Amino acid sequence: MATQEQVELILEGLLVRLGDIDESTRGLLPSRRTIEARCPDLDLVRFAEWRQGRIELLDDAPPRRPDIRISIRSDDLVAMSEGELPIGRAYAEGRLRLDASMTDLLRLRAVL
Repeated sequence: MATQEQVELILEGLLVRLGDIDESTRGLLPSRRTIEARCPDLDLVRFAEWRQGRIELLDDAPPRRPDIRISIRSDDLVAMSEGELPIGRAYAEGRLRLDASMTDLLRLRAVL
């Protein structure tokens, strides 16, 4: 199993990378969404807010249910970050769970 520190760095890095997308792709995303990234095997959760094309990491849970929820086990997250597990395969095999509206899922697909 991956360490909590390893997973925290990867989760935060992935959330920040969403904010680094190019302007044309950024236009596909909504103006404001809250995001929850979870590793259930480590009981680790990170929150972020997407606002006007920028990601802001949050210290606490947002006051309402996040718009986009991502859940993945720590070892699968490490494998994805190292390029050993493609995102599409992880999702198809149920190793990566995305809970979002259909519109947000389509937008995320365009970004990822």
